[in-house]
Order: sequence, then C-alpha cells, then structure tokens
Amino acid sequence: MAIFRGTGSASATTDQTTIDTVTQAVVDAEAAQTAAETAQGLAETAKTNAENLYGDLAAVDAAKTTAENSATTATTKAAEAAASAVAAASDATDANESYILTNGAFLDFQTLFLGTKTVAGGDTIPPVLDNQDNALRDGALYFNGDSNFLFVYNEGDEEWINVTPSETVTLSQVSDVTANATEVNVLDVSAETPTDGQVLTYDTTNGLNWETPATPTETNDLTASVTWANVPDANITQSSVTQHQAALSITESQISDLQSYITDYTVTEGDVTAHQAALSITESQISDFGTYEPVDAEILRADTADTITAPMRGTVVDNTASLSFDMNSGNNFKTTPTATGAITFTNITAGQSGNIYLNNATPVVISAATSTYISSADLTTLNSAGAYWLSYYSPDGTNVYVSTTPATTSQGV
Repeated sequence: MAIFRGTGSASATTDQTTIDTVTQAVVDAEAAQTAAETAQGLAETAKTNAENLYGDLAAVDAAKTTAENSATTATTKAAEAAASAVAAASDATDANESYILTNGAFLDFQTLFLGTKTVAGGDTIPPVLDNQDNALRDGALYFNGDSNFLFVYNEGDEEWINVTPSETVTLSQVSDVTANATEVNVLDVSAETPTDGQVLTYDTTNGLNWETPATPTETNDLTASVTWANVPDANITQSSVTQHQAALSITESQISDLQSYITDYTVTEGDVTAHQAALSITESQISDFGTYEPVDAEILRADTADTITAPMRGTVVDNTASLSFDMNSGNNFKTTPTATGAITFTNITAGQSGNIYLNNATPVVISAATSTYISSADLTTLNSAGAYWLSYYSPDGTNVYVSTTPATTSQGV
C-alpha cells in the first residue's frame, strides 16, 4: 500500500515514526493474509492426500475439520489484519495531512524569519531573497550576527528597518514626558551621603544638593496693614525703638524714677558752662540778639547817629545792552543798548535808590515799563544820541521813579 508523504524537507521525528509504524502494520497484515491463504491450500492438499492414501473417510473428515478450522482461524486473523491495515492506513492519512500542515507552516516561517545572517557564513547582507529563494515578504525578519541588530522588511519601501531597541532612551523618544533635559538631568541623590537634618535643595548655580538649611531671614513688608498678636522681643531691635526718639515727647509724670535722680541736687553754673565750648549757636537761635548787640565803632547802627570816616562804594552792575535792571543784583548799573527796549526794574524793593549810566550812542528807541515813572521830556532826551546819567528811587516796592540829565560830554553840560 502506497502512502503520500508530501514534498519538501523531512518532517519531525514523531511524524516519521508514525508513518513507519503504519507501513509495517500494513506489511504484517498482507503477510498474515498470504499465510492464511497458504494454510487453506495446504489443508485442502492434506485432505486430498489423506483420502488418496488411507481412504479413511473419518480421518479425512477430521483432518478436513481441522484444516477448515485452521483456515477459518486464518481467515479471521486475515480479516483482523486487514481491518488493522485499514485503520493504519487512515492513521497514515491523518499523519500525512498533519505533516503537510506542519511542513507548510515551517516553510511559511522560513519565508518570514530568515534566521541569523553573517558575512563569515557567506550570507548576503542584507538578504534580497527569503530562505526558499522567493521574493521578500512584508514583515520578514533577520538577525545580523555581525552587528547584533534585528531588522524587519518593509515591502512598501523595499528596505530593511533596524528595530533593535537602543541601550539608551532620549527624552525625545518618550512622547508623554513634558520635562526638558535640564529639568531631568539633576544630581543623582542616591549617590550622595546626606547627614541628619539636611534637606535637598536646588539652585541654578549648584544644581540639586543636600544642604544644611540656613537660619531663615525674616522679611517684613509693612506697606500693607500688618497685625502682630505676639511679637517676640528678639524681633524688636534697638534701632526700631531709637530711630524716632527725636519725635517723642515725654513728660515728667511718665518718668517713674525721676525724683531719685534729682533729689537733693542743685544745678550749678559749672554744670551749664562745662561744655559750652562744644556748643554751636547761630544768630537765628538768639531771639533778642539786637537788644544785646554790643556798641562797636565799626558797626553802623540804625538807632544811633554815626559818622562815616571811610568811603562807602557800591559795586557797578554791568547790564551790557539790557534795559532791565534787577534790584537784587545791586544799586548802580551801566548799559549800552543796541536794540529798542523799555526801561524795566525787577525785584523792586521799597526804599532802594541808585544810579544808571546809559550810553545811547546808536541811538535806539527807548520807552518805559508801566511800573517805571519818567517824564515824557526825559524820554525824548534819552532817545537822542548821547551818554546819560539816570537816578532812580522806589518809595513803595511797586513803582520806580526815574530822572535823567541831558546828554553829557567830557567838557561838561
């Protein structure tokens, strides 16, 4: 009986054993059937020989019965052997189908996993065909034994892709990490040996370190209303008390032991004058300074008739070309106007008088401000070319009265 074993490489050992067992059973069944048929033939021959030799029918019948029983037994055995052969053939068919499926799966596996490839092994790297010399399939794998990398084939792009995990993972490869490298690359605190009481701190200069915490510096922001129910004495400094002592006003009743310091003691003149050399008193601090001003021949006094024995001169203020005279700058002025203008006085002070030398050589047109009182005849005179001497006086601090001489020459009027 022939058995189909499929094509391709040898099957697994268990499948081959099953096929060998079934084949042997069929051979044994066929041998048993042949033996039975031979036995039946021998029995019939024996019967004939017996009849011919002895003519004893009883013996022949007995031999015949024995031969028939042997033939029946042989037939039964042959039938059993034939049934066993049929069963064995069915098992062989099942085994063959299992082999076909197993071998197909193995062949399919060989087209997807090409195994380890190395240059030393004479392999083409990367592979261009599978292990059955067929075109590469999408998802095929091979392991590069030279670089120790695993590759998968992308049929769409016709390329091998390295799918070997890297020994290191960068932050960019972790999709759900929001921290950056600076925030993650901190000190490995497990390598440190902190002592009791230290805390883990981080700053941009030293990074992450175990440090002994410093005594905190209290910062009080008093720009807003602050209520302290219980302020420790240590928090009230001396300067906090003394910085405003000049604004304090303390009465005698507030000094509980004042009497113990002044009882039976009289302040002497020496107590007062002992440090008078260290005192610095200005005139403004002496309210009745005028009353006690000593008589001095060098000092002019308003309430006493004085005789002036030295010349008294006032500084002449050079007004250049201006016709505006500032009474705070002096009493006497000189000017040579070069453009039209009005005689004006500023910082007018009651009682102040003085002189003005005016050289209208160009001449220019000269007028008077509203607070300057001068006769129209004098204005007409001033508008002619010449050098003039003006006198002025303010009786009220508001107006100034002015008069002028005619134009003067070196030979007189």
